[in-house]
Amino acid sequence: MPEKSVTQKLLFKETYTVLLLNEPENYRKTLGALPAKVTILTEANGLVDLAQVFITSKKEMEAALKKLRTSLKPSALLWLTYPKGTSKVKADINRDIIREYVEANGFKTVALISVEDTWSALRLKMV
Repeated sequence: MPEKSVTQKLLFKETYTVLLLNEPENYRKTLGALPAKVTILTEANGLVDLAQVFITSKKEMEAALKKLRTSLKPSALLWLTYPKGTSKVKADINRDIIREYVEANGFKTVALISVEDTWSALRLKMV
């Protein structure tokens, strides 16, 4: 069975409006081909179907979640994407810190994926 593409792992769907915040350089190449009629935004303005936020600190996470609460459709997918412990990206955040914070602030973690060699992502749901 072929490995899933990054857009498949992140659950991109046709016609989605997707917000990518703080995406690393060349990330669009990692995403590869998008489903039909997907719109990519790089700033939160309007409601989105899916948001993927790249974070390297708790401070970035707190600011992003505060900003995103009003940008997500009720059924939206929210991915917090953080550097793997084995990556060379400098970070003071990890899965456990994220889970502890989000679960104390109105979100629930529902999935964990490996985006690629440098990044992992936790999918959150507002509760």
